[in-house]
Parts: sequence; C-alpha cells; structure tokens
Amino acid sequence: MKRYYVPKYINALPQILWWELDEFALFLGGVVLGILTNHSFLGAFAGFMLARAYMKLKYKRQAGFMFAWLYSKGLWGKKGVIPEYWIKEFVE
Repeated sequence: MKRYYVPKYINALPQILWWELDEFALFLGGVVLGILTNHSFLGAFAGFMLARAYMKLKYKRQAGFMFAWLYSKGLWGKKGVIPEYWIKEFVE
C-alpha cells in the first residue's frame, strides 16, 4: 500500500525547512541579489529580514490580507474591470 502526503490544510503551500514557499522565495531572492552584487552575507541577511517582516505581516492578519492591501493600493487586481474601492455610485 502506498503512502501519500496529506497537507494539514487543503490550501497549504509546500514547505522548505521551516518556511513556506512564498517566504523562502523572498529569502532566496535576497541571496541571489547578494551573489550578483558580490555581497553574499548582506544579501542573505537582507533576504532573511525581508522574509521575517513578511511572515510577521502574514501571520498577524486574516487570510488574504496581502491581496486586499495590494488591491487597495492599486498594485493588484483587474484595472478597468473591477471598479475602484472608493466609488460608491455608478452612473450610466
């Protein structure tokens, strides 16, 4: 009989060490940037701090907070299809 991995939550991201995939991508981005600029330790430190700040923001808020915050700042979403959040009435 084969064994299968079943995640704790149905929408859980894959984990690398103790980080989820999105958090690890931030850390890895800092490492890669550090290697490209010939400052590996500083890049790894910056990536670690960025991932840590993201984790604090992610786990202190409700699920989907980042998308809602990015949408409110105009950085995420379908522009032109979905009306802006401050529009209260529509005139045709």
